[in-house]
Amino acid sequence: MLSDPFPVYDRLRREAPIAWSQQWNAWVVSRHADVEASLRDKDNLSNENRQALLFDGLPPEQRESLSRLRHYFAQKDVIGSDPPDHTRMRALVQKAFTPRTIASLQPRIEALAAELIDAAAAQGEFDFVADVAHPLPVVLIAELLGAPPEDRPLFKRWSADILGFQGSGRTAYASALVSQQSLTELFTYMTALIEDRRRAPRDDLISVLAAAEDEGRTLSRDELLATCNTLLTAGHETTTNLIGNLVRSLLLDPDLWKSVVASPRLIPAAVEESLRLDAPKQRYFRRIKHAHTFAGAALAADSMIFQLIGSANRDPDVFPEPDRFILDRRNVRDHLSLGAGIHFCLGAGLARTEAAVVLARLMERAPNLRLSGRGFSWQERVQFRGPASLWVSTG
Repeated sequence: MLSDPFPVYDRLRREAPIAWSQQWNAWVVSRHADVEASLRDKDNLSNENRQALLFDGLPPEQRESLSRLRHYFAQKDVIGSDPPDHTRMRALVQKAFTPRTIASLQPRIEALAAELIDAAAAQGEFDFVADVAHPLPVVLIAELLGAPPEDRPLFKRWSADILGFQGSGRTAYASALVSQQSLTELFTYMTALIEDRRRAPRDDLISVLAAAEDEGRTLSRDELLATCNTLLTAGHETTTNLIGNLVRSLLLDPDLWKSVVASPRLIPAAVEESLRLDAPKQRYFRRIKHAHTFAGAALAADSMIFQLIGSANRDPDVFPEPDRFILDRRNVRDHLSLGAGIHFCLGAGLARTEAAVVLARLMERAPNLRLSGRGFSWQERVQFRGPASLWVSTG
């Protein structure tokens, strides 16, 4: 399933497009039309307190020792909330992701991409994920939040530890403890940063968020900290996967790689088709807040529903030849990798820009790049799809 989930997705779409999974203890939706409809259903489905159900199967003593983690998951943030709270928080946070703001960040993205790619390419052979795809987004998010350069390694570790639990798809006590520790460290760090920005605001996102908390009408402290974590993990993991998947797909087909090298105007289309073909996040999930019937199934309140984005994006009823990477696919933006409805990804423009800039710089610096004999491996997180390592050679 980690390396090739698509035959299973295909069978689900054909035989059981909405099905109850005993293993996941949730409903599973796999067809594009149903996935999109459920993503847009803000009346019957909820983003609030979704993760709380993950802890239900743990013994009482373990649940108690994870009280800080459970408290965090009970908080509302820009993703884990419903209207009107979601409307209030999103209106603030989206100020950091307007087209004008993204355009102003492009020179920094270009400089960072050049720095990382030039250093990696000088080695001749390198792990593209470790040297480029992973550090670039986390450095950018850390800078957006106002963290100094020397603290970047902390943000990389915290993000990896927190997602090691959230992305596993199961409630493992050991990984939950690690996640709790890193979350506590992150919140302690961000609390100090918030207090600093309240005393001396700067031109960064955390100053904007801290000022909003001060006004007492936009974010509580818990909401502010939860939003900082969401920006770090969501802005880092999915973009890393997008960049890694994009480069891997193009290098697997040398003709594709050469086509884009020869015509850089194709880069945006390549980014979009990569988003469709290999969704960086393979599934979203919602809590069912009202019992209702959906696609012929009776959904009970307080159960979970998983939307298989990776399956929806390869639905042949929407995308002809869905398993092929097609650069000129006309309806490619019908993919659901960035969500739909009120929770459409706030950082979509930033992620697209990062991927396009990285690919342009990589092709300029190493036009003859190829996959190395050292190969690649998939990360072992069922919610996400992206290489854990991707060895390439400039020769």
